[in-house]
Amino acid sequence: MENCVFVILAAGMGKRLGGENQKIVRKILGKSMISYILETVKKFNPYKIIVVVGFKKEEIFEELKGEKVEYVEQKELKGTGDAVLCTESLLKEYKGDIIVLNGDVPFITEKTIKELIKLHRENKSSCSFLTTILDEPKGFGRVIKDGNGKVLGIIEEINADEEQKKIKEVNAGVYIFNSIDLFPALKEIRPDPIKKEYYLTEIIKILNSKNKKVLTYLTDDPEEVIGINTLDDLKRAEEVIKKRRIHG
Repeated sequence: MENCVFVILAAGMGKRLGGENQKIVRKILGKSMISYILETVKKFNPYKIIVVVGFKKEEIFEELKGEKVEYVEQKELKGTGDAVLCTESLLKEYKGDIIVLNGDVPFITEKTIKELIKLHRENKSSCSFLTTILDEPKGFGRVIKDGNGKVLGIIEEINADEEQKKIKEVNAGVYIFNSIDLFPALKEIRPDPIKKEYYLTEIIKILNSKNKKVLTYLTDDPEEVIGINTLDDLKRAEEVIKKRRIHG
């Protein structure tokens, strides 16, 4: 799909999975997490695929040897907002849509990405992002909307008050941005007071403050957005793949 760039965030340490290896090269039924994502992304025939590396980057280079991807290094792990900003040097001349995915969310489907792109382009949105509803939303950023359904922001759980923690619509960490709006907004993100990281989620408030259009697309399949952070998540991921293989 021309005029579309994919950015895969793969710099983090994955502390809860031991932090000894780069998390996204971990195998699920014989195939690495990032290979599942790449398989989906390549179906779009994008202008570029950029992988943001950092921790144990050599393991990713080895895993993706021969793949048509470009790399950019996040020298210090300062959060997702900073990670996306690192790609600016590779996209200076590019004018189009930038789709950002986390490297540890391997089950996102081609169909859902297509629907997200369609919503974004038909509405001439500045940013559109994927959400899902979880009965147990613990650990996820909550999506804050007003009474009319307008997106006001995303609040990370660590910063959420008790009322906000009750929200069941969560951020799935899959975004599409208009490149012209993205990089100036990224430069306005301030570090989180608690974790001192630059959260990509802060960009929603920034774009809103500039009267830019921000939309959400709800997937009714929460399994698509399972992030793999623990050994339990890995086991769950294996079940998802087995089920998908049976049901096609």
